[in-house]
Amino acid sequence: MTPGLLHWLAAPWRRRRERRNQVALDWIKARYHIFRVLLAHNERALELLAEVDRLLRDNEPARLGEAVRELREIILELADGLNRLTGNGHAGLYPRLASLERRLEAALDRQSRAPRRLWLPLGDVTPELREQAGGKAQPLGTLLRAGLPVPDGVSLTRRACREYLRQAGLEDRLKAVLRQAAAKDADHGALAETAQAMIVASTPTQAFGRELRAAWDFLAGGRPLAVSVRSSASSEDGAEHSFAGQYSSVLGVRTFEAFTRAFVTVLASAFSARVLAYRARAGLARESVDMAVLIQKMVAARTAGVLFSVDPMAPESGRMLLTAVPGLGTLAVSGRAPADVYRPSRARHAEDVAAAPAAIAQKSMQEVVAEDGGLRLEAMPEGLRLAPLLAPGEIAALRDHALRIEALAGCPQDIEWAIDQGGRIFILQARPARLARPVPAGPRGSEAGRTPGQVLLEGGVGVSPGKAVGRLVVVRSRRELDLAAAAPRPVVLALHQSLVDAASLVPETSALLVDMGNPLDHLAGVARELGIPMLIGLGTATTGLTPGDWVLADADRGLVLAADPHVWQDAPKPAVRRPARSDDATAAVRELTLPLNLTDAYGPTFSILECQSLHDLVRYTHEKAVIALFEAGDAIAEETFSLVRRLRDDQGLSFLIIDLGGGVAAGSGGVIGPEAILCEPLLALLQGMATPNLRWGKAPPLAGVSGLVSRSFLDARSERPVGNPNYALAARDYLNLNARVDYHFVMIDAVCGANRRENSLRFRFKGGGTARVQRERRAVFVETVMREEEFFTTRQGDMVTAVLSEGSRETIRAKLVMLGRFLGFSRLLDAMMLDDAMPGRVARAFLSGDYGLERLDVQESGRA
Repeated sequence: MTPGLLHWLAAPWRRRRERRNQVALDWIKARYHIFRVLLAHNERALELLAEVDRLLRDNEPARLGEAVRELREIILELADGLNRLTGNGHAGLYPRLASLERRLEAALDRQSRAPRRLWLPLGDVTPELREQAGGKAQPLGTLLRAGLPVPDGVSLTRRACREYLRQAGLEDRLKAVLRQAAAKDADHGALAETAQAMIVASTPTQAFGRELRAAWDFLAGGRPLAVSVRSSASSEDGAEHSFAGQYSSVLGVRTFEAFTRAFVTVLASAFSARVLAYRARAGLARESVDMAVLIQKMVAARTAGVLFSVDPMAPESGRMLLTAVPGLGTLAVSGRAPADVYRPSRARHAEDVAAAPAAIAQKSMQEVVAEDGGLRLEAMPEGLRLAPLLAPGEIAALRDHALRIEALAGCPQDIEWAIDQGGRIFILQARPARLARPVPAGPRGSEAGRTPGQVLLEGGVGVSPGKAVGRLVVVRSRRELDLAAAAPRPVVLALHQSLVDAASLVPETSALLVDMGNPLDHLAGVARELGIPMLIGLGTATTGLTPGDWVLADADRGLVLAADPHVWQDAPKPAVRRPARSDDATAAVRELTLPLNLTDAYGPTFSILECQSLHDLVRYTHEKAVIALFEAGDAIAEETFSLVRRLRDDQGLSFLIIDLGGGVAAGSGGVIGPEAILCEPLLALLQGMATPNLRWGKAPPLAGVSGLVSRSFLDARSERPVGNPNYALAARDYLNLNARVDYHFVMIDAVCGANRRENSLRFRFKGGGTARVQRERRAVFVETVMREEEFFTTRQGDMVTAVLSEGSRETIRAKLVMLGRFLGFSRLLDAMMLDDAMPGRVARAFLSGDYGLERLDVQESGRA
C-alpha cells in the first residue's frame, strides 16, 4: 500500500479527531467564560445586597422591591452558570430559590402596605443614623453598643417629626417661618409665638398615634415606667453647634397620654425664639426641620451630676471636673443648688482617688420623680447635708467611664451621669466639652508603655461605621479562627483578607480590621447588618499590630489607635450583636435576604438545604463555582491531550498548556518557550521557578533521600500517578495548574487582573513519599509558610489549602512568584521531617531566602 493511499485512507479519521479536539477545546473555553461571567454576577449580587441593606435601614419600601427583584434575577443567573459549569450538579438551587421568592413576595407585599416605622431602639442607632436620630441619641447609641451603662431608650427620628408636621398640615407653614427667621431684621419672638401655637394646638393622627404607642410599649414592656423626653436635633450636641439649653426637655413622664403631650412640647421647642435666633446666627439651613426626639427610661437616682473628662477651666492640670448633687441631676445642670465638686486625676495611678481635691457642699434640697408624674423638690435629711455624695470607688468608676467615652469620641467630653439607689452608674448624655483653652499637647502615659490614643495604623477605609475597643486577635488560619472563638471578650479581629469563614464570629466581635478587603464582600455585609465597625485596606493589621494588645478601631476616621488596657480590661462587656429591630414585615424581608448562614465552605452544613437567604445562595454559587474550576481534575487534560502545547523548561517542571484564549502567543508551535507565554499568572509562576539556588533535580541535604525513588512511585493519598503530565489551563489573566512534583500533588488556581474584586489565588498541597508522620510534618511546614505569606490556611492531615482573595494584581503576582519558588524548594522535603522542630526550621529557611538549605544543620536536628 502506497503512502499516498494510506494518507487518503487516514484523512477521515484525522478530520474526526480534529472535530473532537475542537469540540473539547470549545467545551473548556465555555467553562472558563462561564466562570468569568459568574464572577461578574457575584460582584453585582454583592452590590445589590449592600443596597438592600441600606434601603431596609432607611425604610425605603418603594425602591426596596426593585432592588430585591434584580437581586433574584442575578441569583438565577448564578444558579444557571453553576449548573452549566457542573453538568446540572446543583439543580436543587432552583426549587430553593423559588421557595425563597414566594416568601419574599409575600413579605415585600406586607412591607409595602405597612406604615413606615418612625422610631428606633437606642441600641440600633449607629453613627450613620445621626441625621435621623440626632446629635444626642447617636452618641448614646454608640456608647450603649460599646457596652457602657446607658439607660434604654428610643429615638423618634427626624422623619417621624417631619411626618407628624406633614400629617398635621403644618410642614409648609413652618418652613415659611424658618425662611422668615433667617432674614436680617426678623422678629424671632413673634415668629416663634406663631409657630409654637400651631404645633401645640395639633394632635397626632390615628396612624401616628399607633407609632407613639409602639415606642412607649417597647420601653414599658408592660411595667410602670418613668421616662425623659428630650430633643435630639441632628445639629445638636456636636463639636460645631451645641444648642445647649435651647430646646425643651420633659422629665418624669409616667403615662402614655403625658408622653404624647411631651413629644409635642419638645417638637414645638424647635421653633422657640432662642432657637430661631441661634439658627440664624449659625447659618443653619433655612427650611430644614431637623428635630428628632429621644425618650429614655429615667434612673431613680441617689445622686447625679456632670463630669468633664478634662477640667474646662484648667485643661493643663491633668484633672477632671466632677460635680454631684443629691437626687436627679437637674439641679447640677441648671446650677440652682450647691454641688459637691471633685477633681480626680486623669492618670489612674497618679494618686489615691480619696486624696483628690474635693469641696463638699451643704446640700439642703434634692429633686426626684413625683409619683403622679413630673418632678418635685424635697428636703435633704439633716444628717446627710454635709456628707460626701460619692465614695472613692464611685469616683474612680466615673473617671474610668469618662476615659472610655473620651477615647471613643476622640475628644474631651461633657458627660451627664447618675447613680441609682443600688449603686449602679448610668451615662445619661455625652457631648464634646467646650474648654477655656486647648488641652496642651504631650504624652499621656500608660502603664503599658504606649500612649493611649496613639495612632497605630491609618489610611483604612470604613465599610461599617463606628468605634469599638478590644484585645487584638489575629487570624490567618482555620486553627487560629477556632482559637479566636474562645478568646476572652471584647475582641478586635484582624484578618489579612475578608474571610467569609469569620462571619460566625462577627456577632461576638467588637470590630474587624482587614489588610485587604472589599466594601461589598460577604463579611462587610454581615458587619453592616449587625452594626459592627469594620475597616479594610489597612495593609499591616495582621503584621504591624501585636496580638493581645488593646486597640481602638475607628471606622469613621479609618484609624486604629492604642487603647489603655487598664481602662478597658474592667469595662462592661458589649452584648452579642443582633440585627436591628424592625417591624414584622421588614424583619421578614431582612431575614430572607441579608443573613449569611453558610460560613464554612468545607463543613457539613454547606449545602443547598441550608440556604435560608438570598445571601446564602450568592455565597453557595460563588464558592461551588470556584471549587468546580479549581478541582476540574485530569479529565480536562485527557479530553484535550492533542490540543496542548508543551512548555520547554530545562530546570523546573514540564508543563502541558491548554490555551483558553490569550494565554499563548498566536501562531506558537507544539513546543514553546517562556517567551511565547502571555498568561500573566503563569509568567509570574515561571519567574519564581527560575530563582537561583532552587533544588530542581537535587535531593535534600540528607543522606538516604535518593532511596525514596526505588521505594514508591505512587502517593497512596493521591489518585494521580507519577507518570501523568503536569498541565495548565491558561488565559491572559487566569491560570489553573495541576502538577505532580515528585511524590506530592499541587494545584494552583489564580485570577490576576485589573479588577481586584475578582482576583483570587488558591493553592493546595497534598501527599508525599514517606510515612504519614513525616508527610504531616511537611504539611505543618507548608501551612507555616503560607500563613506567613498572608494566605488563609486550612490543614487536614498531609493536605494544606491556602486562599488569598481580592488582592491587587501586584499582590497576586508577587504571591505567584513565591509559589514558583516554593514548588522547587519543597521537593522531597517530607524525608527531612525527622522531628517536630524541623517544619519550623525549614520554613524559616525558605522565608529567609535560603532556597538551597545551605545554612540548615540537618544532622543536629536529627539528634535533637
